Amino acid sequence: MRRWREVYAVFLGLGILLATGLPVGAVDEAVIATVAADYSSGAHSVASVDPVGGPRTIRNKLAPTISDITLASHGRYFYRIERYNADNITKFNIKNPGAPIWQFSTTDPGDVESSNPQDMVFASGTKAYVLRYGSTKAWVVNPSAKEESQFKVGRLNLGAYADSDGLPEMTGGVVANGKLFIVMQRLDRDHDYVPSNIPYVAVFDIKTDKEVNTGKGSNGLKGIPLPIRNPMSIQYLKQNNTVYVQGIGAWPGSSDPKYEYTGGIVSINPETYETKMVLDDGNKSKHPYGAISGMAIVSKDKGYFVGYMGWGDNVLFAFNPTTGKVLGEVGQGLSHVNITGFESSGMKVDKNKMLWVCDATNARVVILNTATDKVDERLKTRLNPTKVVFVRH
Repeated sequence: MRRWREVYAVFLGLGILLATGLPVGAVDEAVIATVAADYSSGAHSVASVDPVGGPRTIRNKLAPTISDITLASHGRYFYRIERYNADNITKFNIKNPGAPIWQFSTTDPGDVESSNPQDMVFASGTKAYVLRYGSTKAWVVNPSAKEESQFKVGRLNLGAYADSDGLPEMTGGVVANGKLFIVMQRLDRDHDYVPSNIPYVAVFDIKTDKEVNTGKGSNGLKGIPLPIRNPMSIQYLKQNNTVYVQGIGAWPGSSDPKYEYTGGIVSINPETYETKMVLDDGNKSKHPYGAISGMAIVSKDKGYFVGYMGWGDNVLFAFNPTTGKVLGEVGQGLSHVNITGFESSGMKVDKNKMLWVCDATNARVVILNTATDKVDERLKTRLNPTKVVFVRH
């Protein structure tokens, strides 16, 4: 009888794994981009996602490099993106996270300035898009390429969205329902990066790589104009089939005051392309959450945003992405510290619905239980964390 129970337990566990769609024996890990406090160098850390409640393991200062880095991931691979004037992407296998598989350039022949890659958005394991902030053209790439000559397989022309400085400033993207949504800031670089132009989201069919005419644009533009300025992150929530975009407006005290507190969080219907203001950051006289400098959408009822009070002075708030109701400060040591990592494609939760918040004041990641808003564990990263992605193998 005891032997039968043991066999039954094994098959029951296997059935649960298959029912959830998880590969048998799958292991999830977090990869964390980290930078030195003086921005003289960078590296990445790798931490175990389990167990809930800890203690999780962490390996720090892997593959040292420059400080201007971010991350993307797909399957068992992660990609470290070196940005301004470095212009490359390095591929790693999570099973050997300190050893590069390859490093490929993101520079086109004829580029006269840094391509400054900001994000890598995956349609599949063999197709992704590299968003190049310093160019009018995003790259279509094959992440499974073995040679650099096989990496870039096409380009998306976003030149129609360029403003007077000649660039659209593409910064983040998501894939939803067979379409790629690319957010463009359209800042005026010639005048201190003032967000004086209406930002847009361009939409492309990922099968044909042809731009979709959403019917929402003006002056011949096919994309979706946004009612906020200076968008920084974009995220898709499958649960309610909604794309969310966050913008900060002009950074308070650093640019034209006319555009301060012109940010917030907007939802986009990925079928009708209708936009709706979910959360407004206020105005010059009343802005209770500061400027909104990042977001993480967990469910249709729960999300988080970063309130920017000043340089290195941020507060994490919880809110309802459907109603826009702000639920209050999270606390837990996540007020008046430097919170990073919520930009580009946003910050996502791990398989346990834990939000990994980068605390760049205290060189640690705060793992937040999104059901309770309580800290599950804090992990020291040695260098300051700036971005977290998740990998499964």
